Amino acid sequence: MVLRILVPLFVLLCASSASAQCLGDGVQLFPTPGAIVPTNTRFLLEGVGTARPQVAALVGKKLRLVADKHVVEVKALRGWESSLGRATVILKVSGKLEPDTRYTLRVDEVIPNVMVLNGPSTVLPEWRTGKGPDGFAPKWLKRPAVSEGILRRTPQGTARFVRLNLSLREESPAYLVVKLEPRRPGPSVQQYVVPVHNNTAFIGHEACSGTFAMEDGRSYRARIEAFDSAGQMAPPVPPVDFEAPAE
Repeated sequence: MVLRILVPLFVLLCASSASAQCLGDGVQLFPTPGAIVPTNTRFLLEGVGTARPQVAALVGKKLRLVADKHVVEVKALRGWESSLGRATVILKVSGKLEPDTRYTLRVDEVIPNVMVLNGPSTVLPEWRTGKGPDGFAPKWLKRPAVSEGILRRTPQGTARFVRLNLSLREESPAYLVVKLEPRRPGPSVQQYVVPVHNNTAFIGHEACSGTFAMEDGRSYRARIEAFDSAGQMAPPVPPVDFEAPAE
């Protein structure tokens, strides 16, 4: 059954950071820079705007993770692309990370002067490893369900998001890979990465996110997969159907 989303006034006035006008040009990383990650973590590097083709071109190339007394290579593997103006590659660590160690990803060596769009600052992204590897795949405590819609008008256009409530039993940071498509013929399927924060995730688009945009009241289907930082997947769940927030 399709869930019709009501957009309360306070959501429009106090929309979360998920409905910012535009991300700008640069890269985002998962896990979010500054997080504590397991020693068997993998990383996702997403190019946004003008950085999209630069990130897509990294497939097959190597980057460096650098600590004070340890350097490891990570290889860029093919991930996901969409007309949301984004491309994501998977960074697989070659070797082992040391526990309780701070690592910096030298993304500047492959994309000079790149702007990091998420994390505590715009400097080079870094993480600290925990005590060891994450050996257990995430498990659902609460399957994803749409709770509300968020709509925001800006000079650049209209941003639309839906909020997903969910809960996972998982020790390391988690993220969703979402395949989003209209339930009637229309734009091609979009596939992109959505972080999970405090049992919440947002799917949708900013006002300037490429050629794809959710339309007023149109029905959509989201096929959702959940992964932990080590790349382990939670059990499959049924797709989530909803209607886009309408003006």
